[in-house]
Amino acid sequence: MTQSASPELESFSSRRVIAATGALVAVGAAIELVVMGSLAGALSLTAAGAVAMINFRWLELLLNAVIQPERPRFDGRSALRMLGRLLLLAGVMAALLWVPRIDPIAVTLGFTALVVALIWEGIRWGRVGGG
Repeated sequence: MTQSASPELESFSSRRVIAATGALVAVGAAIELVVMGSLAGALSLTAAGAVAMINFRWLELLLNAVIQPERPRFDGRSALRMLGRLLLLAGVMAALLWVPRIDPIAVTLGFTALVVALIWEGIRWGRVGGG
């Protein structure tokens, strides 16, 4: 008789996405620092990964509040959270233009870490029967 996996393992987990993103960013920053010898690159990658994780979490909270089957709740807090997301991303883009030591490739890799973690979690979710 086979036993099914626990419901926690069968559902999509934003906690696993954040943990995987953090691990990817940490490994990437370590490689950037040790192999490439670039402190600016390691800091750029880490900052971009942190911004991506914060943005993901805020978007998740916003969608959980607004998209409800019974009655959506779009209140002042949701509007501020959306404005905060946009300001955070605008700050990163402004830093790319004004701070001379920021490595744009490392920033791209930092943001890409979240995308890789989301794809990884989506594949895992699909394999265990999510849907």
